[in-house]
Amino acid sequence: MTDYHHLRVERDASGLTRVTFARPPANALNSQVIDDIRRCAEELTADSPRVVVLASAAPMFMAGADLTMVNAGWDELRETIGRFQHAVNSWEKVPCPTIASINGHALGAGCEIALACDFRIMARGKARIGLPEVRRGLIAAGGGTQRTVRLLGRTHALNLSLRGLMIDADRAEQIGLITQAVDADDLEPATQALADELLGLPTLTMAAIKRCINEGGDLDLAGGLAIEQREMSALGATEDTREGVRAFVEKREPQFTGR
Repeated sequence: MTDYHHLRVERDASGLTRVTFARPPANALNSQVIDDIRRCAEELTADSPRVVVLASAAPMFMAGADLTMVNAGWDELRETIGRFQHAVNSWEKVPCPTIASINGHALGAGCEIALACDFRIMARGKARIGLPEVRRGLIAAGGGTQRTVRLLGRTHALNLSLRGLMIDADRAEQIGLITQAVDADDLEPATQALADELLGLPTLTMAAIKRCINEGGDLDLAGGLAIEQREMSALGATEDTREGVRAFVEKREPQFTGR
């Protein structure tokens, strides 16, 4: 297992991997955190678990970029942005389902990393999620403008980014920025319940679904349909897909093995 500066990675026998930000007090994004995110994503892609939960050991998910890094690195800004975009893109491409368990503020870079996860479960209360960069003359350039417009549409994306809004969990759920808002005491049980549900589903099929949506979402319909055809044809040769169909025909629960 790779040694990280500000991440903890724990794998268990069920196939669940927990990745935890650990740069107190706010998990502010700096160069080391960027490298950690990229290297962790590459490791999870090379040796994929069945489900990944991304959480925080601090009382917030991530409060944004470390502005002392930004202020000291104007000459390297383009390179830093490219490195962060690459790290977030790598996280989005992790083959298995990923869940962001958001216990506190997920602002700026924290929101952008959460957007690269497949599911976002967020605690109600003081926690806020959003893209406040405009208030400092900045842009959410780690994918924030692009993922919000694709996820939410132009109206909500512009409203969030142009005004630098930081919204609570219920509002975020209402507009589709997060998957589920829960009471703070229910965050861990809700995260575990979703993880358990996903652990019971066929891993190869879920990876194929992610490729269909992530690769096909920016194509025209014909291009997206071609990806569906490619992925479903490949799944037809797998034992899990054949087992799923046999189990239905035989009126029993399928037994998936990851093959």
